[in-house]
Amino acid sequence: MKNKINPKHLIVLCSVLFFIGCAKTEPVPEVTVPTSPTYSFAGTSPDELMFEDGEAMSVMTSESRRFNVSNVLRVTAVNNTTIEVANFAPVDISDATIIASIVGQPEKIKLLHIGTIKGHRIKQIPYPFISGQVEYPDINNKMVNLSAYRQAGINPTAISFEFTGTTPLINKLKKLSVIKWQPKMHDFDPENLDNNWLDEPTAKQFRMFTGFIINFAYMYTDASMHGRLVDELVIGNDGVTALTTAEKEADWIKAQTRTTINCGLTDTRKVSGLGGGSTFGIPDWVTLNFMTNSYTTPFHEMGHVLGYNHSSSMTYPQNNRGNVPVFMARQDEMNKAGDFPVTIRNYYKPDDVPAPKAVPSGFVQRFGLKDECIY
Repeated sequence: MKNKINPKHLIVLCSVLFFIGCAKTEPVPEVTVPTSPTYSFAGTSPDELMFEDGEAMSVMTSESRRFNVSNVLRVTAVNNTTIEVANFAPVDISDATIIASIVGQPEKIKLLHIGTIKGHRIKQIPYPFISGQVEYPDINNKMVNLSAYRQAGINPTAISFEFTGTTPLINKLKKLSVIKWQPKMHDFDPENLDNNWLDEPTAKQFRMFTGFIINFAYMYTDASMHGRLVDELVIGNDGVTALTTAEKEADWIKAQTRTTINCGLTDTRKVSGLGGGSTFGIPDWVTLNFMTNSYTTPFHEMGHVLGYNHSSSMTYPQNNRGNVPVFMARQDEMNKAGDFPVTIRNYYKPDDVPAPKAVPSGFVQRFGLKDECIY
């Protein structure tokens, strides 16, 4: 026997479906993720400027001025409530985000946004959550409340920072993450004695040196540079035996992972360069013209830093083969293409840059100068 549908039940069912279809759907409330506060650093007071004319030599050469080329936009915790923001590059950096890793927080937090920080600027500021907003986006754009840190702050040992961004300059600076160099400027002749070091190096020479060392480090991130060096005929310290591919690969890694680099300026009346161990000395005509010209001296001195002597073509080329000519050719190409992080177009003090002029491009001895090794 077939089941019959009760007409009354059918009417009730239709009514229920009608009311369900006509009922208003409540909108799901949108979660608004806060944005990070924006700061700009363009101050001109002496305590906000680095390597500025008139700055004391003891300050310019202090250990606090040693920086990591992989982290030229450096943020450090001064104490529980204060951070220091510093730009060690001689270029303005814009549209950067400072990411904080806090012990106990599961995700990194976008602590602040930097609209612009001008070249060689440094400033201490309170954490923005101390007296400002307490809600911040994490790297997944989910909201994090930092009100728990408002009173006591954060122990400096419990927080670290990094910068990020998507501008062409920041992309280049982030490539330096594989480089471990920690350069610092030095006055190797504070008593102005009769030796091979320049008496009283200037702030201008130091700020140009920072740009040079950043660009030099950048060459050790360049795939073309790497390939050419590995393929190049390079003679070892015995003056006869060619380095193997494995040895050249090892030197590339050794150069990338070198840490302490003590930078100084040589007295060009006596020597061109001084290098070896952690010492890296070059003349000011290299630092002043590095954005337009290539020179043998820095690549020669890096050969010494890597442990090679004058019998090796890691320092002096042999039949125009070796480390130095390959570096010089690639530097010229990268300068012409504007591939470096620091260029004539973005260097923050245009008056520092001398007018371009023709210069000899040969080896150290063609300048009538000599090179000294430090072992």
